[in-house]
Amino acid sequence: MKKGLFLFLLLGSTLAVGQQTPWLMDGQRSSVTYKAVHPLHKWSGTNAQLKGLAYPDEQTQNLGRFAIVGEVRDFDSQNSNRDAHALEVLEVLDFPQVKFYCEKINHQETTGVLDGVVEFHGVKIQKTIETQIEDTQEYVRLQGEFQIKASDFLIDLPSFMLAKIDDEIRILFDVRFNKAKE
Repeated sequence: MKKGLFLFLLLGSTLAVGQQTPWLMDGQRSSVTYKAVHPLHKWSGTNAQLKGLAYPDEQTQNLGRFAIVGEVRDFDSQNSNRDAHALEVLEVLDFPQVKFYCEKINHQETTGVLDGVVEFHGVKIQKTIETQIEDTQEYVRLQGEFQIKASDFLIDLPSFMLAKIDDEIRILFDVRFNKAKE
């Protein structure tokens, strides 16, 4: 885990050559939640132990590029048996992290479109995501949701009572980056 975080931070620092001080993710106020569906029930799991770095755009000082990483084992559905089985299905020993890298943000006033890459289960998928943006002098907060298909990430979801879990999984995010003090 420390090796992955070190590589993540190193990647972030190489993006920042010649740029301003990075903005750190506020881990106390950031989370990602998945919502899954089976014909017999629905459930969700939340990861509130994310790490991330962001860099302001040099010209506009708006949020520019950013990267977020979360450990798969930190998603909590409030059911330890379900979470343990999910770790097996997701092959967490081989693929311990889920990552999102955003290289471009199309800003409006309080909305935006993120162009980035989701990396999960050893697969990278380009994603365009709409977001709400709250931009203050102290922080930038992004909120929104999008969908992924488990099969796009080469994940074979299990069956329960002869029915498979739905391939479509909703992802909700609420992340906050504290702006660096000049």
